[in-house]
Amino acid sequence: MTAQIITTPAGEELVILPRRDYDALLARLGDESAEDRATARIIDEATEEASVPHWFVMLLAEHGSPVTAARKHHGCTQAELAAVLGISQGHLSDIERGRRTLTQAQAHQAASHTGVMAEWLV
Repeated sequence: MTAQIITTPAGEELVILPRRDYDALLARLGDESAEDRATARIIDEATEEASVPHWFVMLLAEHGSPVTAARKHHGCTQAELAAVLGISQGHLSDIERGRRTLTQAQAHQAASHTGVMAEWLV
């Protein structure tokens, strides 16, 4: 672990850690999202050419659903993406929660709208 200690003018000591070390520390303390980020980083580094880019893996680790990750990447709401797909916002919510699945056609529409690969969404 590489840490830097800085003392503030008030005398308080602050510790600066690289994100990798911070996530590893949180993961050891039981923080599941930090563990997911660390795992995604390890997988990304172990693969010379990842089939899914690191930024998408990180969004997926944060949001849990590939559809949510794509939607957040694009910056649109559930209602906006649902309108593009021709489904209700509630239907899209069910897809994002894993209660329903995208059809191949919907995956291609969502991919085209959000700028990700359809394969990442199914």
